[in-house]
Amino acid sequence: MIKIIEISGDSCANCHAMLPELNAVAQANGLVFERIDLENEPSAAEKYNVVRVPTVVLEDDGVPFASCSGYQPAEILSLWVEAMLEEHSGGR
Repeated sequence: MIKIIEISGDSCANCHAMLPELNAVAQANGLVFERIDLENEPSAAEKYNVVRVPTVVLEDDGVPFASCSGYQPAEILSLWVEAMLEEHSGGR
């Protein structure tokens, strides 16, 4: 199962702004969406190598295979996810 995970914080305006965009991208690509709040799960910073929030991670069966940091507009986010999924699947 492939997940798209937003690692964020409650005080991060860009994190909140990306939530609807990430939900839409997840639905469009048949992915499970999950949000991890670093204030509640600080160990996620180390697990996912988070330098800043928001950080978006694509994970397949618990194994991260792509990530990006910072606010991304919906169009860019969608293109990035599609490209990373294509690369991950090996073009299948």
